[in-house]
Amino acid sequence: MTTYFKYYFGLLLIILLSPLNSFSQTTILLDDSTELHDIGKQTYYLEDTSLKLSIEEIINSTLETKYKEYTQETINFSSTASAYWLKFRITKTIPGDFYLNVGSAFIDSISLYEFDDKNQLISTRHTGDDLPFNTREIEVGNYLFALDFDVNNTRTFYLRVKSDQPLFFPLRVGTLPNFLNYEHDLDFLQGIYFGFMLLIFLYNLFLYFSTREKIYLYYIAYVFSITWFMASVFGYFFEYFWPNTPFINQIVVVSSGLTMITATLFTQKFLNTKESGSMMHKGSMVFLIIGILICALVLLGFKIEGLKLSQGGLLIMASYFLILGIRFKLKGYRPAKYYLLAWGALIIGICFAILESLNLTFVMTYLNAMQIGSALEVLLLSFALGDRINMYKKQKEDAQLEALLAAKENERLIQEQNVILEKKVKERTAEVAIRNEELVNLNKEKDMLVNIVAHDLRTPLSHIRLLIQLIDVTSLDLTKDQVSYLTEIDNSADRLSQMIGRILNIHALETNRVKLKNQIIDLVELVNYVVRCFRLTAEDKEIKMITTSQPGDHFVEVDKNYMIQVLENLVSNAVKFSERGSEVILHVKSQDARTYVVVEDQGPGISKEDQKKLFGRFQRLSAQPTEGEASIGLGLSIVKKYIESMDGEIHCESELGIGTKFIISFDSKDHLEKIES
Repeated sequence: MTTYFKYYFGLLLIILLSPLNSFSQTTILLDDSTELHDIGKQTYYLEDTSLKLSIEEIINSTLETKYKEYTQETINFSSTASAYWLKFRITKTIPGDFYLNVGSAFIDSISLYEFDDKNQLISTRHTGDDLPFNTREIEVGNYLFALDFDVNNTRTFYLRVKSDQPLFFPLRVGTLPNFLNYEHDLDFLQGIYFGFMLLIFLYNLFLYFSTREKIYLYYIAYVFSITWFMASVFGYFFEYFWPNTPFINQIVVVSSGLTMITATLFTQKFLNTKESGSMMHKGSMVFLIIGILICALVLLGFKIEGLKLSQGGLLIMASYFLILGIRFKLKGYRPAKYYLLAWGALIIGICFAILESLNLTFVMTYLNAMQIGSALEVLLLSFALGDRINMYKKQKEDAQLEALLAAKENERLIQEQNVILEKKVKERTAEVAIRNEELVNLNKEKDMLVNIVAHDLRTPLSHIRLLIQLIDVTSLDLTKDQVSYLTEIDNSADRLSQMIGRILNIHALETNRVKLKNQIIDLVELVNYVVRCFRLTAEDKEIKMITTSQPGDHFVEVDKNYMIQVLENLVSNAVKFSERGSEVILHVKSQDARTYVVVEDQGPGISKEDQKKLFGRFQRLSAQPTEGEASIGLGLSIVKKYIESMDGEIHCESELGIGTKFIISFDSKDHLEKIES
């Protein structure tokens, strides 16, 4: 009996310690070709935290004992940086083309090792979204591996999976028609989802181009970021857009960061948080920073950290935006109703997806919870945007109605004012007519007065001067004072006669009674004549008269008598306003088809303010004649009118303390015209 005991005890130890104890694992039977079968509960798993275990080490007897039995139908290792090895045995009991299905397109690395019943390695297959799409045995979104061995044979498989995204997937076996039926149903439902998201995207893109409002741009960016993430989860973008560029798959989690960024920008614009409250706006800015941080972590290679931050960040962000929506709804902001429902739907989807990834709930077969939540959210947000448009449209219509009523009221007031204004205009027109008639009468009286001056004053003055000239002062026994008085009487009569003459000249100019007798003359000769006339007057004040001229001819077409008066007036003023011992210079020149005469003195000069009123009638300037000579303020106004009537120009250049220049110009003429006096 002792011998039997030793025999059985030794046999038990051999069975327990032998590497062949794996045969005690449940064997998966391929005995049904009509349905897909989940094999999660019939597998064993081993965590590889070092990521360095090889297949040779895995089949070593020391690691065989560390395998744990998996207890759920769907494989779910949550978000992890480890690699996992799955071990299972399959026996084919009926003929047929069976396949192993790893039901996720979102796994970075997959390696399948097949061993026969003698524990010899038969085949090794490698794929995953870190490799080009054409490395898959059958080019579909999920991974299919052919179970190509004979009936009544058993194979042991080691499946290594590694992903920087949540690692959960169904593990199934079945025939190719079974999988095609499943893919057909999957693509149908996914087509509805992505078609809906595309419709929302294009519709709001059209609205953006129509309205150019940034809120639509933020919204379509948000829809795109969600769609990018979901399409990457199911492998559609990889399959159809970049099948030979698997690197892009490694940064898919960036779309989660972009989702947070665009959702925050959309919420800030939709709820107008910047205007409504600084604290709410600053709170939302945190999620912008988190979104940027997620993108940075993923791009720098910290994919698991970025993924975990995005899971928590999205849940907190959705909750915060839900609170914001409640607050704005309580404030009476009508579109916040749909906004609340939208974020509520997304929160439910996010929570379910997180529970799903943490292996705390079942895994959905065809659509995941995030897809359902995001579809409901974008639909409700579209309703919210539409309600916002309707609200603003109503506000615009109310404002337009208000503006219309205000315009009608303004029109009524304008009509009343027009009536009042018309009445006042008629009254003012009558007043103006009366005043105009009075002015016409005054003008007639002025003309009458000028005629009186011309005929009734000039004749007696002429007689007075004639009588004084007839008196023989030398033959009369007159005192020195009496001679002085007679001389003063003659000078006064002369000045008065000149004054009357100037007034008559102005009257003639204003009434267009001046008849010019223009002729072509030599301006140099005319200047020399005037200078000779003033030489004695200049000598009395010890003023030197200088005339200069540019070589050549200086012919102009003017009225000779009026031109003499112009020059006499300017020279007279130059002498009056010059100090003793100074110079008065007259210079004649021609250039650019114009002939100029410049009258220059060394007097006190004319200020800028006085130059503005220099050619006005009866103007008194700040500068005065140096020796008290008389001036009635009419000379320069007459000069300007004479020159302009002869198509000439005159202007003044002066500096205080230096002197003044009067510059007259006319069109130059080529030859001298001979006209008899």
